[in-house]
Amino acid sequence: MIHHRDTYTKEVLIKQFELHKAYVRERKHTTNELQVRMPSIPEDISENIIKFIIINKLNDETSKWNCKSGDLFSTKEGIQECKCFTSNAPLSFSPSSKWNVIYFLDARQWITNNRFKLFKVNLAHNDKRWLNIKINSSQTIQQQCKQGRRPRLGWDKIKKQLNDRITLVFEGTFEDIFIPYIIIDD
Repeated sequence: MIHHRDTYTKEVLIKQFELHKAYVRERKHTTNELQVRMPSIPEDISENIIKFIIINKLNDETSKWNCKSGDLFSTKEGIQECKCFTSNAPLSFSPSSKWNVIYFLDARQWITNNRFKLFKVNLAHNDKRWLNIKINSSQTIQQQCKQGRRPRLGWDKIKKQLNDRITLVFEGTFEDIFIPYIIIDD
């Protein structure tokens, strides 16, 4: 895999995040009386939020935004798949996506109180535990992928089925993602 220079800096992320948040807040304000679905966080913003959490909280400075061949790539973890959700609606998974580890950014409170949670599921795309996740009473992720379908499943169902493989990596505000986690030796 060819590594490229990651030009999506902290300053770029802050600017893009602020622009998008202002846009969503204005949409909420101007559609107050209407029943419209609010836009999600664009992939470049959510993937880079995850990148900075991985860099600053997991001390993996090799994590880079790699939109040409995946979401993120790290020399420590390989391909880092990123999923972000702002509601309880199902997440969608491409049958052809490949990853070594998958991260889920819970952004359900991003607009109301600027808070995020990041969960790490240390399973590759072809791990039996991942493939055997039940989508419904009769089908698994693997069965739907073999049919060429995009499995759709909410975070709560994923969490329930993989609870022992899920690690809460981060919980805090947008500003907190840039604060490095420091290990102090006694």
